[in-house]
Amino acid sequence: METLDQSMQVAIRRHPETMKQLKQVFAGGIAGCVAKTSVAPLSRVTVLMQVQSMRPHKFADGLNPNNLYLRDSLRKIHREEGFRAFWKGNVATMVHRFPYTAVTFYANALFRRQLLQQPSTARLPEQMRHLIAGGGGACLAVLLVHPLDVVKTRLMVQTRKQYYSGLLDALQKIYRDEGRPGLYRGLGVSLCSAVPTIAVNFALFDEFSRIYGDLGLQSTPFLHALTAGASAGI
Repeated sequence: METLDQSMQVAIRRHPETMKQLKQVFAGGIAGCVAKTSVAPLSRVTVLMQVQSMRPHKFADGLNPNNLYLRDSLRKIHREEGFRAFWKGNVATMVHRFPYTAVTFYANALFRRQLLQQPSTARLPEQMRHLIAGGGGACLAVLLVHPLDVVKTRLMVQTRKQYYSGLLDALQKIYRDEGRPGLYRGLGVSLCSAVPTIAVNFALFDEFSRIYGDLGLQSTPFLHALTAGASAGI
């Protein structure tokens, strides 16, 4: 009975910390989904601009890629595929973005605590600890959900002729056509891109938050976080 009481007391003491961690996971995941959905049309145009030059037989004039300019690309998508096409692949994007952002935010907070608790790393400059924690969180997130990133990108680059009909269909066909390596295409490049980007982003977010606070530019917590986040992102 005494052991049971002790276990219950331990669980009660840990409950606030568990709830805090769950809030970090869900808040990070939801924030990532909202952000990606808001800019989905721009994301799709970016991807099309990056890959359309690989298919010269698709060029309208036979010489130049179709998606060279933002406004023209947006008009072309709307004319050929309709308004909903701006969010083509967005379901796969959210399925990818929720765990990706959730893991990134949670792992970043976890690594920060661990670095602060270890005597050997606690002496490091704060910005260095934030860079390490942000990079570690990004690396873990990329490794865990990269197949969903591949699926999301393949769905986004489809225009009028579609090979993949949805998330599950794309997963099945990629695995069937290319095997397991197909689900991890571009993993090395993704790591080289995402890890430093997110590491710097997390570190600069805290720095911009401090700078704007010192300048007295805080209005509301939301606008303050939005301004600091936008500055870090740029």
